Amino acid sequence: MDRSDIQETLVSLYLRLNGYFVSGFIVHAQNGATTEMDVLAVRFPSHQESEREVQCCKHLAIPSNQVDFIVGEVKGGRGAVNFNARFRENPGAIKTVLHRFGAFDEPEISCVMARVPALLEPANVRKAPAFPELDVAISRQVGPGLAKLRFVPFAAEQERPEAHARPYLFADDLLAFVWLCFRPEQQRPRCDDHYNYEVWGPQFISMVRYFKDPNRQTAGTIEDLYREYAT
Repeated sequence: MDRSDIQETLVSLYLRLNGYFVSGFIVHAQNGATTEMDVLAVRFPSHQESEREVQCCKHLAIPSNQVDFIVGEVKGGRGAVNFNARFRENPGAIKTVLHRFGAFDEPEISCVMARVPALLEPANVRKAPAFPELDVAISRQVGPGLAKLRFVPFAAEQERPEAHARPYLFADDLLAFVWLCFRPEQQRPRCDDHYNYEVWGPQFISMVRYFKDPNRQTAGTIEDLYREYAT
């Protein structure tokens, strides 16, 4: 598993622990693929896992009382996290991703397609006070109402600065939250910490073992996680 795969697995685990259904996605084309989406996720407003005794991550700023759709871009390095131009500048790719969610009628998809390129223009993302987002109407076949469609940049190798943070989720945000979920300070009466970690499946089992390792005292850094996978 290379570094980008580890980063995307960490992001997927983080979102799953925050109550999202998560997948990657390939935007297919006649010849090859147009682009690959790192993370697509959806969370429903009535989600509950009270037995875990963990509040959702504050940095994710989950909207209340609305379905939350996330398109995530995961990047390593120290530079800006920009959404792939093959997605943000390609109306066909945007349409395909919205079709993947399966929650929007064609008029709403056309409206979103027209707004995404400017919303995700790199200069606009850098200056945004929060994750770029749109209010979107859900198809009546799914259920009437408005939802959020949010575009979340994940800076998987950067730490959150003390001030003037860009609208990103940072590596230490991800690691600290996953650590909190897997390593509670006290035993939870309705959530046993001791079970067969293989139930997490092949995508997550190595990462779960990293966080559950009784010899580990802190969440560590993304570099520590890389070293774990190299052994």
